[in-house]
Order: sequence, then structure tokens, then C-alpha cells
Amino acid sequence: MRCAQFRTALSARLDGEPSGLPEVRLDKHVARCASCREWLARAEQLHGRVRAGATDGPSPEWSARLLARLGEGGPEGRAPDGPRSVER
Repeated sequence: MRCAQFRTALSARLDGEPSGLPEVRLDKHVARCASCREWLARAEQLHGRVRAGATDGPSPEWSARLLARLGEGGPEGRAPDGPRSVER
């Protein structure tokens, strides 16, 4: 079995999905394979960052900038109806 297959299984495990491989087999491979061990460490770090961002949501400043760009801050207090045609 190749590392790519183990990494797919490890990714599934990180996401809480069935890995398709016995946990013991995954753990043994990671213990023996430095490359997959490094990959897993980076994947766990990224997974943690993504989860933290999803929990916190966007900052109030980011939300304000987005709403302003969408026209929410305009006089009518609503976003534009959609793309506007350009007259020539």
C-alpha cells in the first residue's frame, strides 16, 4: 500500500469519517513512516486552524467591509438586486 492511500485514510479519520483501514494499521504506518508522520502533523495543525476559524467566524471588521461592498451600508440598507447591465 502506498503513502497516498494511508494519507487519504488519515484525512478521513481527521474529518471523523470512516478511514476504510484498521486504526492499528494506520497508526503502525505513521509510526514507521517519517513522511506520513510529518504530513499528519501538518494536516492536524491545518485541521485545528480551520475548525478554530469556523467556530469564531469572520471578524466584525471583515463582516462590515463585506456588507459595505454589497451595498448593505447604503441608504436603502439592502444589497443590490443583482448584476447591472452596462448601457453603451
